[in-house]
Amino acid sequence: MKKANLNEMNVDELRELQEKYVKDYRVFRFNKMMGQLENELKIRETRRSIARINTILREYELGIRKK
Repeated sequence: MKKANLNEMNVDELRELQEKYVKDYRVFRFNKMMGQLENELKIRETRRSIARINTILREYELGIRKK
């Protein structure tokens, strides 16, 4: 996901996307343990996407970003 798309989303959309990424991250980690994950870079990309979303949500909480 591009950063520009995250910047255009509202808080509810970001929370939904965050939940989706957390679920995907768990599946990727499980598949890696089972030896079924083809592309291990998906884990890193997903973790970083979660971090980006968490940062934006925290900025909304602190009032750095306006709703």
